[in-house]
Amino acid sequence: MATSASFFTQLAERVRAVSPAWRWAIGVFLVARVLYTLWGIVVLLLVPNVSQNLDLFGVPVVAYFDVATGERYAYSRYVNDRVLTFRASGDATLIDNETSSVWSLREGVAIGGALAGAKLQTAQYSAKEIFPYRGVAPERGWFGVWQRFDVLWYQAIAERGYGATVGDIHFPPLYPLLESILGRILGGRFFLAGWLISQIALVWSLALLFRITERWRDAGTAKRAVIFTVLFPTAFFFFTAYSESLFLLLTLWYFDALRRAHWLWAGFFVFLAMLTRLQGVALCVPLAFCVWDSCRVSKKISFAQSMMLLLPILAGAFYLFLRAVAGEGNVLPTSEPQLYARLAPPWDNLVYAIQTIASGNFLLADVLNLCVTALAFFVLLRGWQLLPTSFALYSGAALLIVMLRYVETQPLNSMTRYVLTLFPLWMLLAHWSKNRWVERAVVYVCAPLNLYLTAQFLVWGWVA
Repeated sequence: MATSASFFTQLAERVRAVSPAWRWAIGVFLVARVLYTLWGIVVLLLVPNVSQNLDLFGVPVVAYFDVATGERYAYSRYVNDRVLTFRASGDATLIDNETSSVWSLREGVAIGGALAGAKLQTAQYSAKEIFPYRGVAPERGWFGVWQRFDVLWYQAIAERGYGATVGDIHFPPLYPLLESILGRILGGRFFLAGWLISQIALVWSLALLFRITERWRDAGTAKRAVIFTVLFPTAFFFFTAYSESLFLLLTLWYFDALRRAHWLWAGFFVFLAMLTRLQGVALCVPLAFCVWDSCRVSKKISFAQSMMLLLPILAGAFYLFLRAVAGEGNVLPTSEPQLYARLAPPWDNLVYAIQTIASGNFLLADVLNLCVTALAFFVLLRGWQLLPTSFALYSGAALLIVMLRYVETQPLNSMTRYVLTLFPLWMLLAHWSKNRWVERAVVYVCAPLNLYLTAQFLVWGWVA
């Protein structure tokens, strides 16, 4: 009994020895990680399979996906010169609403009902295109529900390198490189490797965010900033094998290096950030400002500052070199034909979003993207003078840069995801949340949206 008491006493002392930033970061992460995992299991149990009646660019398609096993099918909905509407009825079977016939997806034929014996035709868009695994093996069970969308792009690059999937060069190399290295150490578990990288980077990011926010205001504000970061409606991207966590960590390291005037380290972190996500270019704006501000006082630019400015240029040159070697379209990333994306003025995206919603033919993601964009600009403009200048410049530049990407199939594409890493916004919201009404507004809006969008993501629903 005494030995047990001594163990817990020593454990408590060791916990107390950990800095408050790390204690809070680890605690919030563990709670969020457990809740996300439990929610994923609930979704898996409640929605074991997904059937969708789609209209893909005028082509009626029925798509089916088994959430637990990764089994997937896609067929044309034209049967006997009419379009049928289907609903899931069991193990890889569907029932059409028009005749109540039962259809086996494995055979692609009706096995009961008025249309028994009728055959479903192959769809113009295959199941591999609708549920794209990019040539990697699907994970099964509760862990596999986190293997969605860009996770598969990164995993494909990590496993087979660039060129294995058309369009993969649009994803910068650092994250898949780290995933590839760790994946080989783990015996080919590349998805697990990416997942681990993101979890570690997230915990570290939350600890740094706590310290930066506490230095800016106080510990209470820092705690709320960390909570708001993992509570944001699309924060689930942090908890799977996406590059958001790594990019946020590099960004926070960069600003910490700037504060300490560690110029070479700051330039190095910009170098890595730009090779993680293309919006890392936004970090060059506060970088140039800080060098100008320092030179304004000292009347000269140091060697370290010169090298710091050179490193982002090298990162950009290296990425363009990779694009040239890949040989996919333009060397400059001004257009991405495979992703229906190109560069355009930011206001074109706003006009496109408003027109789409006004037309009545829109998705929930379109509304959320527009609302999040408007909210991000409002928060930034409202709190511009409260933030350190470098934080404000980064946030403004990042918002404008991501709005330059015009996707022809969706306005303001993925803005709800891109805003995730703009940590100064969470700092401002945390500061204003000293007012309980503001705090409640943030929590009451973010929490249910988070649960809904996470569930949609897990069952291949487009949420960004």
